[in-house]
Amino acid sequence: MTYTTRARLQATSTSLTLNRSSVAGKGGAVAGKMAPAVAAGSDILGAGGNAFDAAVATAFAMGVIEPWMNGIGGGGFLVGWLASEQRSFAIEYPMISPSGATPGMYPLAGGVDSGLFGWPSTKDSANVVGYRSIAVPGTVAGLAKALNLFGSMTLARVLEPAIELAERGLDVSWHTTLTIARDLANLRSFPATAEIYLDANGYPPVTIEQERPRVIRNPDLARTLRAIAEDGPRVFYEGELAGVIVDHLIERGTPVTAADFAVYTARESVTTDVKFCGHTIHAIGKGTGGTSLAECLGILELLDPVATGHNTSATLHKYAHAFRQAVSDRYTYLADPDLAEVPLDALLSDAYLQAKAARFDPSRVAPTEAGTRDELGVSHTLDGSVAEYMRDGSTTHLGVIDAIGNAVSITQTLLGSWGSRVTVPGTGVLMNNGMMWFDPEPGRPNSVAPRKRPLTNMAPALISRNGHIRASVGSSGGRKIMNCNAQIIANIAAFDLPVGEAVSAPRIDASSRPLKVSSRIETAVREELADLGHPVQLIDETLLTADFASPVALTVTDDGELEAAVDQWYFPSTAIALA
Repeated sequence: MTYTTRARLQATSTSLTLNRSSVAGKGGAVAGKMAPAVAAGSDILGAGGNAFDAAVATAFAMGVIEPWMNGIGGGGFLVGWLASEQRSFAIEYPMISPSGATPGMYPLAGGVDSGLFGWPSTKDSANVVGYRSIAVPGTVAGLAKALNLFGSMTLARVLEPAIELAERGLDVSWHTTLTIARDLANLRSFPATAEIYLDANGYPPVTIEQERPRVIRNPDLARTLRAIAEDGPRVFYEGELAGVIVDHLIERGTPVTAADFAVYTARESVTTDVKFCGHTIHAIGKGTGGTSLAECLGILELLDPVATGHNTSATLHKYAHAFRQAVSDRYTYLADPDLAEVPLDALLSDAYLQAKAARFDPSRVAPTEAGTRDELGVSHTLDGSVAEYMRDGSTTHLGVIDAIGNAVSITQTLLGSWGSRVTVPGTGVLMNNGMMWFDPEPGRPNSVAPRKRPLTNMAPALISRNGHIRASVGSSGGRKIMNCNAQIIANIAAFDLPVGEAVSAPRIDASSRPLKVSSRIETAVREELADLGHPVQLIDETLLTADFASPVALTVTDDGELEAAVDQWYFPSTAIALA
């Protein structure tokens, strides 16, 4: 199946036609944002590995080949399906604030910050760029835990592709050059980062002859990954390698201690499940985008999108109502449930979902306000967070389904593009800027505090039906992830679209105002949305922005064939299926 769209490069007037095909096979499928990493996972499947082996190999490789989005200096979440037990599970490996992190370390400067979320700005953008923006990373612990619990191969085996890619290097495409150029000033400010990713003159490397691409190598990262392969994941948290990382961070002002790394553990947990159109959606839970995804799907189920048809104004009106309700509750109540009173069960209760669905008005935009403390049984009186705007997110997503029905959905990140921009010298590890997730305004559920999990947007999900996996779904794109995932899930579970169409169909985004609507949606539908009272912002999608997030999806058809598709707007994204 092929889906075609017109795209234009933002920086020039060049036009090109993108032809992306969904792939199909019965031997397993892998999909993600970069071809070499997807190939690594496919090779693991071909060598007899299961979906968990392949997903971990792909995720480690993705950190090498897409370093601006993710890596072992970051964190993420995994949702898995174990076919032999017909059950879902989650692995949580988020970044966690250092023990020395306090609101006072991020004094407010007035105005709005330069980061993704439009929080109040801090002096010197300390929570956005540099050493004080760094949180304790979780990727190594999380991927190793998933492999240990559910994989069939050794950590050393699944790390082989990532090590090889770090040694051989990343081929520089026009996409690589532009990604570096867009953050050039920040990258130049950190010598160890500039040494890896810039040329000898301090500029982005450029490939002139496609047959002989420029290559970005990271031999220090290869040595780091080899140490993890040989000595195990704990070397990253309490071994010699951990000492090198922590000592450098402390020296430069990160409020971290060796104990912060030593006590870090990834968690296995239950998924947050919601019924939707005859399927069960399995999402990540707690202080993530998964809770908000489940809430909006729970409301949508009650509004019956199937009755009004795919991408009609009536259905998109329902989407916007559900999305905005989930967003209102999200920034009023969600935070680290270990450190804050968070009404997770109440937000997803039948009574609450029914009450919010009942406020929907098919003839006009109805107000969507956060639930009251009495409704949700909350005793605290903290103010909710309010962000002024939202930039594009910088995250990656990958999915795997194997031949026997095991499935994985992983979203992982450094948070902002290039994270903190700090590479720890001698290790090749690019560190996150996870402190940007916290609201720097004190006295809010998601405010800065020591050893706290931030409220994240990641929302990897799986879809099951009658005890079998139906789909793996996820996306990158900051706060837009939840709206994107909900629409992809609806396309598959409610409207039974083939995966290529499910991923490529035009979308809306209601995660901030005004309502963003793809220009690929019919003019009459856009006009009807405006007539309903939606302030519509028309978005002409381009190759250089994730205007509606950037999805990845894999499905299992009724005859057992595995199909996979990726975002047509993200140039390097790839899907591979085995026969």
